[in-house]
Amino acid sequence: MSMRTTFSGLSIALRALQAQQVSLDITGHNVANANNPNYSRQTALHSATKPYPAPMMGYTPSSGQLGTGVEISQINRMRDSFVDLRLRQQLHSKNYWSTMEEGLRQVELFFNEPTDNGIHYALDQFWDSLQDLSREPDFAAVREVVVQRAQVLVESITGTRTHLQSLRENINGNIPLKISEVNSLAKRIADLNVEIGKISATGSLPNDLLDARDGLIEELSHLVDIEVIQDHAHMVGVTIGGASLVHRGTSYGLVTSGQTVEGENYKRNEILWATTGNKVEISSGEIAGLIRLRDHEIQDSINALDEWTRNFAREFNDIHAGGYDLYGQPDPVEVDPVEVPFFTFEGDDPATPFAALNIRVNQDIAEDVGKIRASTIPYAEGNGENAIALASLRFKPVIPVAAAGGDTLITIGDAFNSIISKLGVDSQKAGRMNENDTNLELHLRNLKDSISGVSLDEEMANMIRFQHAYSAAARVMTTMDEALDTIINRLGIVGR
Repeated sequence: MSMRTTFSGLSIALRALQAQQVSLDITGHNVANANNPNYSRQTALHSATKPYPAPMMGYTPSSGQLGTGVEISQINRMRDSFVDLRLRQQLHSKNYWSTMEEGLRQVELFFNEPTDNGIHYALDQFWDSLQDLSREPDFAAVREVVVQRAQVLVESITGTRTHLQSLRENINGNIPLKISEVNSLAKRIADLNVEIGKISATGSLPNDLLDARDGLIEELSHLVDIEVIQDHAHMVGVTIGGASLVHRGTSYGLVTSGQTVEGENYKRNEILWATTGNKVEISSGEIAGLIRLRDHEIQDSINALDEWTRNFAREFNDIHAGGYDLYGQPDPVEVDPVEVPFFTFEGDDPATPFAALNIRVNQDIAEDVGKIRASTIPYAEGNGENAIALASLRFKPVIPVAAAGGDTLITIGDAFNSIISKLGVDSQKAGRMNENDTNLELHLRNLKDSISGVSLDEEMANMIRFQHAYSAAARVMTTMDEALDTIINRLGIVGR
């Protein structure tokens, strides 16, 4: 058989030392990044180097090939792409529901029910004052209380409507900020794609760059629902609603455009693709939650409050118009009696879309409480029959229920309660969904950490393993050195 070289043993020992040294370096890199949330544990793949001699035509070594040592063939990144996909999808959902829960909690705070500062309490106080008025319609002080309680009710309604409007506008103003975050992340992912592509082309795995990009993709998952596809050069394509946000080294930006909303006094920010101007289809993530809150949850509460205010003012004014004030008005003799509604709307349009913002106590009545029409008979100061009818409105089903097709009627108080109940149910649902999603996210993060996370105990054990392997390789080198010393310095002494 062919003889191996005298120095091949040193080469084997050297390769062993180098391989263990690289493994120790990787272990050190893992330990150093133990608290880096985006880091994936790395491992060195040890492979045997090509054996000696190589088989040739007409020659086969009779006693087999000799090994030539070890090398690091690859440095792997421990990652499970399926867990990554599941976690991304979970982050879309979790951030959607946490945004919804936070927004709905704020809406609940604005309505402030049930407390002494809410609309319902102010309404009850108003009904009570009307009952007092029915007993003592000729007392100016009692009439003053009615007006004051009405003013408190009006302020509660307009205050709540103003808060809701401010919240909607704040959310609307927050959307462009979130879109600029999306654009920034998309640009950074595209830049990393280019670097990763260059390194992958050389046959190396750019593990730390892949980790950095995965961290950015996870951040993006908080904001919008994305699909991620990886190609052969380890570059990724990111899409939203099937349209490309990142393709290799190019990112396609999003823009917001203020669209005037009919019947509303604000410009709604719509999200469009910068290149085509088409609407971006976002169905989950924080941004989808903000859009849902702005266009549905808060808008529905505003619409419901406006509708309730219109109905309440109309029913109350109708009964009020049927009575007489302390001055015998409206004069039954007059063909065209002067209308003095109790509640008025700024702009004099009872169908105004901003009813809850524009409702006021009639200025004439506020300045002269004698104009409250508490009587059913002209010039009868002690008559409080119309005040009884007004107070009885508290228990009278007059407001149609939209859910029942408008056929069923409920009281004014119950109609307001139904707005609060719907809000409570929606808020509770968002809270429950957020809690479930948070638990599931925690489970998936634990699963990811079990695969990608750095265990310091495991790294310590590896360090000892590689250290001993390094020491053993050094011992092999020492032994080969002794053998060479014998060959070089001790053999052939006789002939000197």
